[in-house]
Amino acid sequence: MNDLRELKNFGPYMVKILNLIGIYSRADLMASDFKKIKNELVKVGIKPHLNIFYSIEMGLQNKPWNKISSEEKYEIKRILSDLN
Repeated sequence: MNDLRELKNFGPYMVKILNLIGIYSRADLMASDFKKIKNELVKVGIKPHLNIFYSIEMGLQNKPWNKISSEEKYEIKRILSDLN
């Protein structure tokens, strides 16, 4: 499973925006981090909202994005707030 389209939560929009920032596979995604993804999304004019990062986190865990725990949400928000 190296194609982004095979990851849970990764529909056409998610694949499109990740491709725009040079992420084409699960391996590319694993080699990146939230800071880089956020910065690259901003560069291409896409607002990096939380649902993108929830989808990434849960997709890598092979879980639906809406099954994210409160603790995982908190950690993602903390990481992203540290980037401002």
